[in-house]
Amino acid sequence: MTPDLTPVLVLCLFLQTHGSKKAGQTVTRKGSEQQLAEPAVLEQQAKDMKRLLAKAEQTIGKLQEKLADQKKLVRELQAQAKHETNLAAECEELKSEIADMKGEIRELTRTNREQVEKLDAARMELMKAKATAKIPKPTGTAARARSRDYLQPTLP
Repeated sequence: MTPDLTPVLVLCLFLQTHGSKKAGQTVTRKGSEQQLAEPAVLEQQAKDMKRLLAKAEQTIGKLQEKLADQKKLVRELQAQAKHETNLAAECEELKSEIADMKGEIRELTRTNREQVEKLDAARMELMKAKATAKIPKPTGTAARARSRDYLQPTLP
């Protein structure tokens, strides 16, 4: 943070850059004699300096506020950039996980198809086995015995 400029420093800077060049308004040396400016002129210069100093202080205040706002904006932008960096890293991790899951899905789908094919083959074999298996037919003796049971009257 920039240090606050004191009014004296501002005044010195002003005098250094805007020093008056008009004769009779400033202290001049001619040999051993000094010529002083008139009091009314000095008072006017003092008032002008005070106005200029107030204006400079106002400008400094505005610039300090602007600097504070810009620092706040920089902090917000840095936080946003960090958040976006974290999101990008998370996105890359998720892409990797998605790729892994796609591979797993392909493998599971292939395995499932193989199991369905095996199940279909087993069903076909079972149907063939049932069709070709000999179903025992009732023999003549057993059939006659059953029919005798039906034909015999029941005793009371």
